[in-house]
Amino acid sequence: MVVLAAYLSPSRPLIGAELFACFGGGLPVLMAGDLNAKHVHWNSRLSTKRGKTLRDYADENSCLIFVPDFPTTYPYNPSVTPEVLDIVITKNLQIPEYLTTCPALSSVHLPIIIDTIGPP
Repeated sequence: MVVLAAYLSPSRPLIGAELFACFGGGLPVLMAGDLNAKHVHWNSRLSTKRGKTLRDYADENSCLIFVPDFPTTYPYNPSVTPEVLDIVITKNLQIPEYLTTCPALSSVHLPIIIDTIGPP
């Protein structure tokens, strides 16, 4: 199994070849992190190009995207809407994940806690 902690700067584009490098090796993969990708599928107020690229890649390559029920970033500017930027993506992994946020360790981003539930 491959476990990846990921961060993608908002100034860099998300490229399908980078996703393939992470998920294309044939092993089960769990990637968690902030890819600065917004999509209404994971409770963002809008879908960005990066979010659409990530969602399309997941759909076309049998990846699953898991998101917490609450925003993971609360900007310092109160007029900016909180967003879900920290997500989990899996491939060839049969264990579902339940995500929660951990406000005790917060800064601008709330860390996510991944609870795995064993097979029934």
